[in-house]
Amino acid sequence: MQNEKESANGLVISSFGSSVAVEMDNGQEIPCHLRRNQDLPVVGDRVSWQVEGEGGVITGILPRRSLLARGDNRGKMRPLAANVDMILLVMAPPPVFSSYLVDRYTVAAEILGIRPIVVLNKVDLLQSNVRNDVDAMLQIYRHIAYDVILSSAVTGEGMDELAALLQDHVSVLVGPSGVGKSSLISKLVKQDIRTRDVSPKGTGKHTTTATRLYHLPAGGALIDSPGVREFNLWPVSAAEIISGFKEFKPYLSGCKFRDCRHLVEPGCKLLEAVENGKVSRVRFESYLELIKEARRPGESRDDG
Repeated sequence: MQNEKESANGLVISSFGSSVAVEMDNGQEIPCHLRRNQDLPVVGDRVSWQVEGEGGVITGILPRRSLLARGDNRGKMRPLAANVDMILLVMAPPPVFSSYLVDRYTVAAEILGIRPIVVLNKVDLLQSNVRNDVDAMLQIYRHIAYDVILSSAVTGEGMDELAALLQDHVSVLVGPSGVGKSSLISKLVKQDIRTRDVSPKGTGKHTTTATRLYHLPAGGALIDSPGVREFNLWPVSAAEIISGFKEFKPYLSGCKFRDCRHLVEPGCKLLEAVENGKVSRVRFESYLELIKEARRPGESRDDG
């Protein structure tokens, strides 16, 4: 470790609220605490730090190329992971599968410029009597040209395809509890993450309570964000929400009314596309729900 007060850069690989674990270029992990009233780093951040006591202290966050965030219960923007290229939206067969939750994530990804990948895990548990319905749900996302992977950590189905997509990228894996994220990660990073000590000294060994970055054997990294039962957008405008449905774009002009909100207005090209089957009604219903949460014109985005 460098001398006290000598600054160095590193990668935040786990976060525990008031402290983080920083990985140096040689692979050594240093527990670092955060100073009061400073911007909080998240997993995936490159940071500067210096020795303090038996660990270190964060002195700054290096510029980010992307930041995945969600809205908290007060409507504020809460960062989840930084410098990610792709977001893996992991679901399990019905009744766990939620198109609305997938749509929340895909809209967030589109707004932030992060590539979304839809993963249906635990397909070994998929009952034959619901397979056609599931295929129809997934076809909605294939039609939009999103990657859709069917996977199983038990049978190995889809694992090679998923590993190839993740190679040399930084990806964040999200989804509700019970979809098998830990098993997926163990297969991809080729280690049992359930028993690995990923916490600073004295904070325990539970990977489900903290976000963690894992390096992939073939290059790239995978960030595990704890189970998100409800993913809420931070305050965004109606224009941002509709831009998050990229398949809507061809139908957002030519409406009868210049100020068409694409909700119930007569002569709306988007509504016509939904009626004609050119746009998924399921996705349009997600849009209607999300637009209810839109930030009103003149409201500022609260990143605090």
